[in-house]
Amino acid sequence: MTAPQRLAQRFRGFLPVVVDVECGGFNAETDALLEIAAVPIDLAEDGQIIRGKTVSTHVIP
Repeated sequence: MTAPQRLAQRFRGFLPVVVDVECGGFNAETDALLEIAAVPIDLAEDGQIIRGKTVSTHVIP
């Protein structure tokens, strides 16, 4: 079994998405969410793991 096949089985055929958030502090009740971004993880044709297109937006608190 090749590495891409093992990776696909590990995530039931779906690849992960990395999510990043920026906030104004550590307390969710008082500190606002300022920005959120998501980066899909893809597989190249040769089986290498590559970063997909980053999507991000600023959040108006």
